[in-house]
Amino acid sequence: MAILERFVSVLSRRDEDAAATALGHLHPLSRALALRRAHAHQLIVTSLAIALGIAGTLSHTHEAGVLVGVAVLVAFALALALGIARARIRELARELIANGGTDHAVPAVGNERRRLGSPKERERLARSLEGYVRDATRWTRIDPRMRPPIEIRCLLFASSEASDVARLVRSDAPSPRGVAALWRFLTDGRRSALFGGDIVRLRWELLRIATLLETDDSRAPQRAV
Repeated sequence: MAILERFVSVLSRRDEDAAATALGHLHPLSRALALRRAHAHQLIVTSLAIALGIAGTLSHTHEAGVLVGVAVLVAFALALALGIARARIRELARELIANGGTDHAVPAVGNERRRLGSPKERERLARSLEGYVRDATRWTRIDPRMRPPIEIRCLLFASSEASDVARLVRSDAPSPRGVAALWRFLTDGRRSALFGGDIVRLRWELLRIATLLETDDSRAPQRAV
């Protein structure tokens, strides 16, 4: 039932309209939500074609069998595209959060903030960071075919900062922005200091993430009162 409810929500323009209002129609997140909805509608139409084709097959109609085969291939492609669109939406929402976006009027952003706050996701990120630190310390003992990018060896000189980040992300209520920043640090092979080979920049970025983990912008006005 929960899966059906999520799929029905994808068909609605609610998320798309909320993102367009808050961020603009041309924002990548707004466009990704629109693309996801389009793929969902196309998948429904294709599913109807499959159902009609199956009905025709049961009636021994040769053309119906061909229709079912083509429709299944199209449905598979659309389901794959829908999954890619979903992953892209999550990525864009996390980017927005990491950059300080706190607009809860966009459901996709609010959903990601809750997901980033879950103990399971925070533990996964902490272990990933600690795994990179372990790899840096035992580099020569790792099979060369299994080694991560060589730049992560710089963590040898930032292990203290990395430990602080892992501790903070496991704390009771870290800032979603800090968690999103850690996610980007661990996954963005093009922009992250983790893969840049610059020790100074790496340590600075870890210190910045630690600061963000301790600061929740949504609670800042309350603390200032």
